[in-house]
Amino acid sequence: MTVWAVSSITETPEIVLTSWLIAETDKNERHFVGYNLTAGEGRVSSAIMKFDHVKKMGITQSGRVYHLKGNPGQNADAMHTWNTWRAINNVQSWSDVTAQALAEPTNE
Repeated sequence: MTVWAVSSITETPEIVLTSWLIAETDKNERHFVGYNLTAGEGRVSSAIMKFDHVKKMGITQSGRVYHLKGNPGQNADAMHTWNTWRAINNVQSWSDVTAQALAEPTNE
């Protein structure tokens, strides 16, 4: 599997993820990790800035809007992308905080 640069926010302002999770890094950043249905690829978002757990929608540092479809889960392509992203960005440890994020008040 290969990993490539993502399209610009102008080209792709919104993304729908399935088999998704919310990961928190040792840098105290949270990211969406999941399978991008439209492009057929694993995806890691930039840091999450706003998250509405009721609508399962978030806005990331890049300004991109992510819609989380279905239940949380893991996808092999997404986890490969996540592990590659972690290595590139020197993330030593991380936690799956999906359940915690879904239970927190909406961050707007």
